[in-house]
Amino acid sequence: MMVPKVLIVDDNAGVLFLHELMVEESGLSDNIKTFNKAETALNYLKNSSKQQPVIVFLDINMPVMNGWDFMDHVTKDDSFQHLIVVIVTSSVNKADRIKSKRYSQIIDFVEKPLTLDVCERFKKILPEHFRMEE
Repeated sequence: MMVPKVLIVDDNAGVLFLHELMVEESGLSDNIKTFNKAETALNYLKNSSKQQPVIVFLDINMPVMNGWDFMDHVTKDDSFQHLIVVIVTSSVNKADRIKSKRYSQIIDFVEKPLTLDVCERFKKILPEHFRMEE
């Protein structure tokens, strides 16, 4: 099975470190990139290979470009069809959860912090979201 690339986007360095650890420990991916700015993650995606499936663990509330701005850019660009996004946020605002359903690439909305259990769950459901070949 093709291992997905994982991008973790959050403006908090401690959260980035913890989430990277959870993804690594769970065995979800060994190809993990962390970004403390959504713009940097977007530029990275624009310049990287479109062959490998990508999971983005995305925070919503960030300065300059927030998670929704990031999603608007990704949604407008057909070259990002290989992405699936999981919102990982401290927001308990019901409107955010509802808004996330407008984006077809967002497959889940989880509260911070990312846990081993959540990463394990994604490992199991990934083949449904990516046509992963042996």
